[in-house]
Amino acid sequence: MSKFAIFTKEVITPETVVPQGVVLVEGNKILEVGTRFSVNFNSSEFETLHFEQKTLVPGFIDVHIHGGRGRDVMEGTREAIEVVSRHLAVHGTTAYLATTVTASPIATIQAVESLGKLIPEETGGARILGLHLEGPFISQEKRGVHPPEHIRPPSRRIFDELVKMSNNQVRLITVAPESPGGLEFIQHIRSKGVLVSLGHSNATCEVAREAIQVGASNATHTFNAMRDFNHRQPGVLGAVLTDSRVWAELIADGAHVDPVAIQMLLKCKGHRRILLVTDAISAAGMPDGDFQLGSLAVKVSQGVCRSPEGALAGSTLSLDQALRNMVSWTGIPLEEAVYMASRNPAESIGVAGTKGSIQPGYDADMVLLNDDLHVHATFCDGKLVHQSPE
Repeated sequence: MSKFAIFTKEVITPETVVPQGVVLVEGNKILEVGTRFSVNFNSSEFETLHFEQKTLVPGFIDVHIHGGRGRDVMEGTREAIEVVSRHLAVHGTTAYLATTVTASPIATIQAVESLGKLIPEETGGARILGLHLEGPFISQEKRGVHPPEHIRPPSRRIFDELVKMSNNQVRLITVAPESPGGLEFIQHIRSKGVLVSLGHSNATCEVAREAIQVGASNATHTFNAMRDFNHRQPGVLGAVLTDSRVWAELIADGAHVDPVAIQMLLKCKGHRRILLVTDAISAAGMPDGDFQLGSLAVKVSQGVCRSPEGALAGSTLSLDQALRNMVSWTGIPLEEAVYMASRNPAESIGVAGTKGSIQPGYDADMVLLNDDLHVHATFCDGKLVHQSPE
């Protein structure tokens, strides 16, 4: 379909809600958005798709995802990435940051080099927008399940080498700012055009605020792998919750963060500063069993991923489930939940000029939702890559 028109029950842009919406698409771009009474087109030029019982929303963007359907992005192979990309598209994710986990230097370099070569290529589903390096420059005290033997103090040389080996595809990196030289390291990272997320950190509130001041803009899976909040020592979490400049990742699966804490986060940050992420591993979309997260063995029971020691080790969450959870647990309107899954992630990683919204000139990344907010169909770059049977 090089030119097509989609007729829907409504279009969430997410800036506004267009009832009885029509979207015109040519190639991989959106041409026009409006009501069926305001959008005119030549039906001989445009294929017409009728989804008058569905809601059209912008494609979801996951800035923190390790794998799915039995495959891990650290494998770095075309086969693995195609499996992950197709799995994501089934759940409405149209773009993502392939996220690495702390590993040996050789494994990390091999992964970023292979992934960097795959990023510009077609992957058959959701498109990789870049890399998110979750480690190795993190805290031993708040490492979670990251292997302690591969955690490194801040190193400009190693960071620069990883960026170079990735063909300059590193877009985001998680850093513990309290590490020796951490603040200067963040400044160096920002000078290279890479974004910094505070995470796996035991930082005090003061250090976290300094890190934000010198350029840290995100918080990795907020609440998790952070110094606990205390009313006298609010820690990194206190800085994240009270600074409006910070984008806060949230794993809304009910296992990582209690719904009450999610409501607190929403009250502190508002729907325009929260990023719904999955932190999903290879177990996503698979039955319970044994899986891998990088080099770590993970056991999944009732959909919850844990290390042999019992620590949470990623998730099996999908962004459409996160969307449903947010609406159910907090009572927010659908358009606000969509903001957290599409527009906010796009803004946070600097692609909001082409992705994260349904408006003229934007990439035709769109998702059709049923009334129960399950995904009916997904379009990536104007291509129908998934459609559920009625």
